[in-house]
Amino acid sequence: MSEIIRIANKRVAIESDGWLLLNEPGADIWPEGDVVVPLADWLNRRDDLKARTGRTGVWLAPADDTLTLKDQLDGLSLIAVQFPKFTDGRGYSHATLLRRRLGWTGELRAFGEVLRDQIFYMARTGFDAFVVPDGFKADTLTGGLNDFSVAYQDAVVDPAAPALANRASAVREAKIARTAHQLQKIAAKHADAAFATSLSAEDMVITDLISRHSLPIHIATLDTGRLHAETLGMIGEVKAKYSIDIEVMHPVAEAVKAHVTAHGNHAFYESLELRKECCGIRKVEPLNRVLAGRSAWLTGQRRDQAVTRTALPEAEYDAARGIAKYNPLADWSWDDVLAYAARFDVPLNPLHARGYPSIGCEPCTRAIRPGEDPRAGRWWWEQADAKECGLHVGPDGTLTRSNLESAA
Repeated sequence: MSEIIRIANKRVAIESDGWLLLNEPGADIWPEGDVVVPLADWLNRRDDLKARTGRTGVWLAPADDTLTLKDQLDGLSLIAVQFPKFTDGRGYSHATLLRRRLGWTGELRAFGEVLRDQIFYMARTGFDAFVVPDGFKADTLTGGLNDFSVAYQDAVVDPAAPALANRASAVREAKIARTAHQLQKIAAKHADAAFATSLSAEDMVITDLISRHSLPIHIATLDTGRLHAETLGMIGEVKAKYSIDIEVMHPVAEAVKAHVTAHGNHAFYESLELRKECCGIRKVEPLNRVLAGRSAWLTGQRRDQAVTRTALPEAEYDAARGIAKYNPLADWSWDDVLAYAARFDVPLNPLHARGYPSIGCEPCTRAIRPGEDPRAGRWWWEQADAKECGLHVGPDGTLTRSNLESAA
């Protein structure tokens, strides 16, 4: 019998697990006692399962659709989420959707590759039970709950902190209203304005504001060909939540092939010049196609993200493209972003819950350590003052800020 770690009333307990997990769907009969069945069995034979002796739980694989459980939670005693490998973050999305969108308040357990350095973030996304993997000691895993003192994603369930919705201050409310008004003025002034989203938390806030106020601002994103699966998954999240079809821009295949042929798949590690060349092909050129013929674009940049952005204006002149550029969240803090996301149920990239406050291409992004700069995980082998991909530099390749006199 396996062991399970449970969190309840701010206490951690290690117990024997009496549940039997059934791996394959389509069983003719189920054993007596408490069983955890595949999602398909619960959806197709719910009444039969509710009539049997013993409690019933359901487990979700990474590719399962969490939202199929809407209006199907009655009769379940627990929900388990599979982590077949530690690099697969889709389980975090399952947890967030179950807790926030479906309102699941019962036991939510993680099983599979549940590692010490993940358990802290799993708990913050709503998990309150963890099956101890074979070969691991339960007391070693529980130590992971105290390994991190800084989190760059607000908790869905966090017994040590009040809900973000209750922390919203009058100042924050005024900031939201002012940002919404600014977006409305930009949309009125620039009928062709485009918002380039990286699908990060900041950009999801802007997407939510654009949708909430029905603003005619075009939304596009850059699929570099090297993004995390979790990031690409956010395109579908935006479609499901807001009924918005994001324009997805790709680099020119021939240019990528030529670069890789000449320098290899990981040339960006070799020099700053090769890294910038890679960013130019995979990011800058596709963005230039999005912005061609437009008079303005918007970003989700914030001043507290990095040393390169401390002087970021809310409105500036993009000299490289000869158009206006707006940074409506320039004065927002990370807490502001998370507070907004919690209040308005904004879907967030699950990588944020795993210590990635700033997310770029997979080979060029790592989780940050407690106390590090929010963008320390981007191109971590470079100096902090060099960490820009080229989207925000001037014609001479340097990072310059020019205030837009007619700022919205």
